[in-house]
This record gives sequence, structure tokens and C-alpha cells, in this order.
Amino acid sequence: MTQRLLLRLQGLWPDGSSEQWTEAGLSLLLLLLLAWGANWLTKQIVLRILPRLLGRLPLEDEGRHVSAFVARLSNIVPALVIRNGIAVVPYLPLGTERVIGKLCMAFIILTLAMAMDRVLTIANDLYERRPEAASRPMKGYVQLLKILLYGAAAILVIAGLIGQSPVLLLSGFGAMAAVLMLVFKDTLLSLVASVQIGSTEMVRLGDWIEMPQLNVDGNVTDIALHTITVQNWDKTLSTIPTYRLITDSFRN
Repeated sequence: MTQRLLLRLQGLWPDGSSEQWTEAGLSLLLLLLLAWGANWLTKQIVLRILPRLLGRLPLEDEGRHVSAFVARLSNIVPALVIRNGIAVVPYLPLGTERVIGKLCMAFIILTLAMAMDRVLTIANDLYERRPEAASRPMKGYVQLLKILLYGAAAILVIAGLIGQSPVLLLSGFGAMAAVLMLVFKDTLLSLVASVQIGSTEMVRLGDWIEMPQLNVDGNVTDIALHTITVQNWDKTLSTIPTYRLITDSFRN
């Protein structure tokens, strides 16, 4: 087993000695321990400060989202430690520092996007407690923002990994506009329908609607970007594509 490990290490460091392998391995282990310690310390500090900052907000069920938000942000710290500390690890193969740096930046971008996802969820939950939320739900708009958020994060990650400008990638998407419109056809239709429903107040939370062609007869319990949920009088739940309220007839 030891001989196999040495042969693999020799493949990575053909000209390296056992002392160099040992020094590089110990340095990597120390860097990982430092990153783990930074992550733990950040969580401890933020979890003590954040409740004081959010104490005045009416947060009840959103506690799990706040905890997830803290965890996401805390994960950025070890990524930064590894990205900046990998440069001081000796005897690494050529190009390793660059690859690890790109992977860390991709991880940081995705982590920030997931943290902002939690922020949007908390904001929507707080808004739904307001009286006007029943007539003007914003869940569809929040879901659209999340789609745009993850789309922008994906472009930045891909551009960083391949070493190209995000603007260059966006220019290339122009040729794929027809394909993208086909793929996101339902999302675009639902977006237009959500705007029309919200502006005209065709349907509000708690409304009783009937759509015999879809066997729907009950109260509206949720209005999202892609679907509207209706609890029928027999206690079953029906989900209707949002755009069907524009293209089909229904009784409110």
C-alpha cells in the first residue's frame, strides 16, 4: 500500500524527494485545518451577532432560513483561506494553484447565490404577512429573481472556469436565443400571466375559482410563478399552470 502511494506521488512530483512530498502533504493538511477553524470561528461569531441585529424583525418560522443563510456565508471564509493559502504550499505540481483558485472562486459565487436565495425567501415570507399580500402576491416575482440569480451565477462560474469574459459568453447566447425561448417557454408564459394577474387582480389568495375543464373547484391557497394551487372542496389539491388562467376560461 505504501509503495503504491509513493508511486502515485512520484507521478505527481517526478523530481521530488520524500521530504518534499512530506512537506507538501503537511502544508496541505495545515491549510485544511486552518480553513476548518476559520469556518467554525465565523459561524460562532455570526450566530452571536446576527440574532441581535435581527431581533426587531418579526422572524418566526424563518429561523431555519436564517441559519441556512449564516451557514452559506460562513462557507465563503474557508474557500478564501484555501484560495489565498494554496500559494504558500511548497512543491505543488505546475498549474495546481491556478486550478484550485478557479474552483474556490466558483464555489464562492455559488455560495453567494444560495445565500441570496435564502434572503429572497425570508423577504417573501415577511411580505406574505402583510394585509396587501393577499391581493398582490410577490412569490412569482421572487421565483423569477431566483432564476435570474442562478443564471447569472452559472455564467460567472463558467466564465471563471474557462478563463473567458462573461460578456463573451453572453454574446454567444444571442445565437441560442431561439433555443432558450423554447426551453423557457413555460417560464415566459407564466411570467406574463403573473404580471397580468397581479396588475388586474384577477385572482387573489382565498378566492373561490371554478375550472370544470381541469376539475378544479375550490379556494386559491398559493400563487407562484409557474403554478397556482387550489384546495378543492373535497380537500384535494390541484395545481394549475399560471398561464392557463389567461388562456382558459374560469369562474371566480
